[in-house]
Amino acid sequence: MKNLILWLVACLSLGKAFALTHLKDEYLIAYGNPQAPVHVIHYFSFLCPNCSSLFQREFRELKNKFIDTDQVYWTFHPVPMDMLTLQGMECLQKLSPKEKQIFLEAILEETALEDPSLCACLMEKAMDVFKKPLPELQKKSYLSSTASFQDAFLFLSQKETITAVPTVEMNGKLYLKDIPDSQFIEQKLKELISHEKDV
Repeated sequence: MKNLILWLVACLSLGKAFALTHLKDEYLIAYGNPQAPVHVIHYFSFLCPNCSSLFQREFRELKNKFIDTDQVYWTFHPVPMDMLTLQGMECLQKLSPKEKQIFLEAILEETALEDPSLCACLMEKAMDVFKKPLPELQKKSYLSSTASFQDAFLFLSQKETITAVPTVEMNGKLYLKDIPDSQFIEQKLKELISHEKDV
């Protein structure tokens, strides 16, 4: 009996070790109907040129085709592997769901990726517009004392975590080795939607 209990505990521990725990909802930016049959989690960084490019060139079309038609619920999930994304998380946690969308769109549409300090200034200006100022956003001493910093540290300390962005997860399946361009995403979405209709 003792061996059985130890074996069960070991199995449960293994299962947890490979599960990715997401950041809290306060850091996530969601689009669409949560009841949609397909859920996408798009892992991104504010400093990643491919993330910005994918958003600028392709997200609007995907949104029109799949999200606005209640087929897909899409969540942008920051991966705090750089200071700018940590600063973005600190902003996001203070915003309403609609404000988060406006913030994300403004930053990813207008980012000057060659100079992260300009992006951080843009974030500060956005927070001023929302009347939720963060005047110390660019101070490392301030950021290191925030709940955002602690949550980012816990997220990155997991045994299994996101190591490259952009990365997408669709209905619980993580596509780590595939570069998620719109063609790849659209193909996978159509497959998942078709599968959900057949079930």
